[in-house]
Amino acid sequence: MPDPFLNDSTIAQTRLVSTYLSRMGDQTGYLVRIYPVAVGEGVVSVPREGMVVGRDSDCGLVLVDGDVSRRHAKIEFRSGDYVVRDLDSTNGVFVNNRKAKEATLQPGDLLRLGKVILKFLRGNDVEKQYHEAVYSMMITDGLTGIPNKRFFQEALKRELARSARHKRPLSAAVLDVDFFKKINDKHGHLAGDAILREVCGRVKATIRADEVFARVGGEEFVVLLPETPLADATKFAERIRKLVADTPVEVDKVPIPVTISVGLAFTDGDKNVTAEELIGRADKKLYEAKNAGRNRVMA
Repeated sequence: MPDPFLNDSTIAQTRLVSTYLSRMGDQTGYLVRIYPVAVGEGVVSVPREGMVVGRDSDCGLVLVDGDVSRRHAKIEFRSGDYVVRDLDSTNGVFVNNRKAKEATLQPGDLLRLGKVILKFLRGNDVEKQYHEAVYSMMITDGLTGIPNKRFFQEALKRELARSARHKRPLSAAVLDVDFFKKINDKHGHLAGDAILREVCGRVKATIRADEVFARVGGEEFVVLLPETPLADATKFAERIRKLVADTPVEVDKVPIPVTISVGLAFTDGDKNVTAEELIGRADKKLYEAKNAGRNRVMA
């Protein structure tokens, strides 16, 4: 069966890059941009003599992003390792979400410069790593690391069919970060991104293995709750609302209060309920929560 997440263009691109990778040395380092998603760009080989990454047109890797400095960082090859070094950038260099003046890169590491996230590949199985990175881009939100809207839509279809077949409860929670635009305007987009990652981390810690938590919009997320009646879904939503509201998100040592609003919808196995209808109900309840003052759950 064809993979629902890979189209002909993506398959052709991955085949082209696979041929390229198979001809390169085993220990060459590569970068793949995973956020914002740019599958068509393929991979960038990191030369042994080093490469500067930044906004300037003469950089080895040019990133068009206002939060990236003109000469943001340099990746160097030292004693068999690739090392990234911050070139006194304005917004810093982050490796796996940890700020670093200098760090040795390991295969699979995520390098964040401004709003751009790059994945570092290296080793004998670099072709496999590339295919995994491409597939991950198709189903995962690069900023937060949770499933994306595309993945969620497929999961929702499956769970609705299962709910109807077995007459089992299914709930959906749509949640949104309150006043997110104001947060971005006041603290900047990098702070906004940090808040989205932190909110995701807190919610993700409460998710069971059979539940799906996905980012479906800028600051909008959905949790799919199989085998969960509305009363239990409401308890879950109140728990995550409180989890976010009780502790401000600290960005560059500045505590920023954050709250979420949550809308809930439920089906008891009605075969006539569509994916659009279920999420539409939850969206309607979300806007009721917003209109009622935010930082609350509506079911």
